[in-house]
Amino acid sequence: MVSLRTSIALFLGLCVALAFVSAQEGQPQPRAKQQPPAQVQPVNQIVQPFPTNDAYRTAWKVRWATRTGNGLYIQDAFYKKSPKDDWIQVLGDARVAEIFVPYQVGDPRFWDVSYNFKLCTVDKNYAGPNGVVMGMPGQPPTVVKEIRDRGPAWQDLKTLRRGQELVLWASLNAANYRYIMEYGFHDDGTVTFRLGSTGVHYSGREKTNHMHNCLWRVDVNVGTADNNSVYVMEHEEPANGSNLKGRTNHSEFNGGKEGFLDWDANKFTMLRFQNTQLKNSRGENICYDLMSMRMGNSRHFGGANEECTQHDFWVTKKRDNEMKYTDLPKYVKKGEGIMDTDVVLWHSTPAYHMPRGEDGIRMGQAWQGAIQVMWSGFALKPHNVHDNTPQYP
Repeated sequence: MVSLRTSIALFLGLCVALAFVSAQEGQPQPRAKQQPPAQVQPVNQIVQPFPTNDAYRTAWKVRWATRTGNGLYIQDAFYKKSPKDDWIQVLGDARVAEIFVPYQVGDPRFWDVSYNFKLCTVDKNYAGPNGVVMGMPGQPPTVVKEIRDRGPAWQDLKTLRRGQELVLWASLNAANYRYIMEYGFHDDGTVTFRLGSTGVHYSGREKTNHMHNCLWRVDVNVGTADNNSVYVMEHEEPANGSNLKGRTNHSEFNGGKEGFLDWDANKFTMLRFQNTQLKNSRGENICYDLMSMRMGNSRHFGGANEECTQHDFWVTKKRDNEMKYTDLPKYVKKGEGIMDTDVVLWHSTPAYHMPRGEDGIRMGQAWQGAIQVMWSGFALKPHNVHDNTPQYP
């Protein structure tokens, strides 16, 4: 018998799917007239139009799944930049590949994904005022879907536009820690990836500084899977006293071959994933730019597996059997080309945790943790995907 929760999820998915049909250019239509033929959506697929309070202008189609160890991951994601445009693929498989937690005194040194922890079960109290809980058929709910107001998105003297995002999140139940895995899909086409570390202190190391290295594996499929090239963009200021003109240097990632790169705060290091075939109406190749949101760079040398932490960006050609972040040094030795092909991004987003008085309370002789969440992550932002400012006017 189908559960009540599953029936509701199917009904809501069907209702959301009814929001899509082409609107006449320049003539906003009532939402009721933007309905395609009814179709049944998979229970783990979300079709989300934006804005939610008016005729839709952009939309996301996202398929998600869960598994022990990796927790919540994205199977694929497609963006629709206007009602009249086709879906544009942005992501294939995107997941937390590993979480490395070394304590500053030398031990312990945890690899939390490898221990195959499960996700925490959630209920409506986790979802907030604009969220719902979801689960795969026959399984308890572990995923929260929210529609969030993301604040001012654009403003001039007399007009302000607010943005929205679809957020999917779940918490990995990693012994004393809870890792909140969060994927955000913005109405302007941006995708955010965040990991939040929270929970209680590790017994015996309550006051010990440590790192939470979130190690991501993201199959970036801008437009198509097989026609992506990877470039590096770095800002350069002139030498002292030379002149006032800065510049941005563009180059092929690692000479167009599999390899690694380090983030430089002075250069605002970014990666660009460019489709070699698809262009916008201006004749510009569509791209997505990676912008890291980081406290610093972590480097660890405690063992053979830790070589993967010694660089911030890695790029490989997609090979379906290559899923382990710790094996990256082996993967890149193949030296295959990463131009005009199917590529995978591997990215480290570290967070440095120095325990505070705010992270717990003393119970007799014991220190009981209540660790405030600490976030790390990055964003993929569209570049020349749109022909003009999204959702304007």
